[in-house]
Amino acid sequence: MLDIAYLERVAHYFESGDCKFEFENGEEERRLLILDFLERLMELGETADELATKLIFKDAYATLLTEEGAAAAEEAEAAEKKEEE
Repeated sequence: MLDIAYLERVAHYFESGDCKFEFENGEEERRLLILDFLERLMELGETADELATKLIFKDAYATLLTEEGAAAAEEAEAAEKKEEE
């Protein structure tokens, strides 16, 4: 499911100017297809950003939900402040 090569081809399509050229010189149907693709890609980017944040910080969030986890986080923050002083 993870096709990095396809993402690289899409990046090249944008960076090379091919997308811009096709949009500026294409028929109306092609322009609409490009706009639809870009819109969907931006939506996927937002979804990917949200998911990455949840995956990366999942354990931190779970820890803070317990009283022990919250107390440990407060202690760590207090110790960090003492070290800075």
